[in-house]
Amino acid sequence: MISSAFAPEAALPSRQQDVAAVDTADASPAGLQVLEFLCGGQRFAVPLASVRRAVLSARPVPLPGASDIVLGVLDVGGETVTVLDFARRACGRPTAITPSQQFLIVESNGFPCALVVDSIVGPGIAPPAAAWPEEAGGAGFVDGALHLPDGLCLVVEPARFLFDHEREQLAQAQAGVAGDRH
Repeated sequence: MISSAFAPEAALPSRQQDVAAVDTADASPAGLQVLEFLCGGQRFAVPLASVRRAVLSARPVPLPGASDIVLGVLDVGGETVTVLDFARRACGRPTAITPSQQFLIVESNGFPCALVVDSIVGPGIAPPAAAWPEEAGGAGFVDGALHLPDGLCLVVEPARFLFDHEREQLAQAQAGVAGDRH
């Protein structure tokens, strides 16, 4: 049986100007509700509907056979969560997990995964997709860009973050671990 680390809960910050505008019950027709975060000095966001929670960083247990984008797995509230190296894919350099980072746990293709992020900024509203520049969607996992007063923020779709071959490798690695338990 594999033992795993436990990641404690982290508080999600709020951006004062956006908190009143965010209603988690349904998405505004004027835009998509997102949660903004920082990674590698760059700004990103994910759809708020895909966010489960944020936890403080912890050392994940390695998952043999998974791709390089998978840093390992964690036990979060009794659920196995796959930790993904967001910076490797989005910023082009691998992550060395530090205590100051957070794991943003999102739903990706029916399973929970944790994106390693430097900090979470807070919720906001993205403009309708028609307002996003076409070049923002060049990476398959990027849905668009938020035009904020102090720069751009790329909006990432968690369900498309892993490539097909990485999802297959992850499923095989998880099946191998499950098989080792018996």
